[in-house]
Amino acid sequence: MSRVCDLCGKDKLAGNTVSHSNRRAPKKSVPNLQKETITFEDGAKVTLKVCTKCKKTLNKKVG
Repeated sequence: MSRVCDLCGKDKLAGNTVSHSNRRAPKKSVPNLQKETITFEDGAKVTLKVCTKCKKTLNKKVG
């Protein structure tokens, strides 16, 4: 299961966590993906994995 938003393509980011002594350890940040079911006018349903920003935009545009 990939952690990529189906709408905007947002995926994981790589970076370092830096301790007080300035040691660096790799870390990953993954987007907050949630399943959103979209129903079309003809009754067809599609389930997408979208990030919360896209989910907010969908709810604003579609209602």
